[in-house]
Amino acid sequence: MTHEQKNEALLILGLGVAKTIENYTENALLTNSCFIAADRYASLTTTNGLSTTLNIPIELRLDNEVDVQFTNEELVSKYTSDVLNIIYRNYLIASISLVDATLEDLYEYFIQMIDPNISDLDLEKHIRNSWTNDNLLNFFIDPGKVNLKKPESMNMGFVEAFIRYYELRIVRHTLLHSSGKLSDKNLSKLQLYLDNTPVERQGFALIKVPIFDAEWKINLTINHVLSIRKYLDRFLMYIFKSVGECETLPA
Repeated sequence: MTHEQKNEALLILGLGVAKTIENYTENALLTNSCFIAADRYASLTTTNGLSTTLNIPIELRLDNEVDVQFTNEELVSKYTSDVLNIIYRNYLIASISLVDATLEDLYEYFIQMIDPNISDLDLEKHIRNSWTNDNLLNFFIDPGKVNLKKPESMNMGFVEAFIRYYELRIVRHTLLHSSGKLSDKNLSKLQLYLDNTPVERQGFALIKVPIFDAEWKINLTINHVLSIRKYLDRFLMYIFKSVGECETLPA
């Protein structure tokens, strides 16, 4: 790719990193607000409680409105457990989706770079099938296409970096579609990803991480969230470095 094309690809990745940082910042504020709310309700000596519909204007209420009310003690529990878990869940879903979108934007750019005359219909078809049969990954590493390689400073191979990301996409799918309970199909995929990981690095495979309980249900803690956040950032920077080290051709 030319110097200008490389810079454009790096810009796409840089914007993706910025979006994931912004997403974390917003969710960090939400997390902080939970602790502030919990402390407030824990310190109240009067029984104020909370109604979920009290401040909704009459004209905007549902025909069959259900008002849920909490005591101060219940609110402390909610803000330190259930609400926090929702924030963690939504943060991970949004973060992984942002990385997906960044890679799809990069994929779209590279396709047009290699085939400037591709039709909109064919381009759309490629993007729609980005994650089918490793299409995006294979395009990135194909010597006849983009030919991305492992950055010199990294130990993890290019394909393995994507395997670790595929595992996080399974986390997102599980949180979105099966209430956090890993399906047999996705459990088999995680086992396959483990098998495809070099023996000396299998400890990094998701199936080895204590994010699942005995029944394969996801139990998120703040450390799990922060670990995934760190990997997503490193993953995008991995690709950033890989693109940066690509051979630059004259314009």
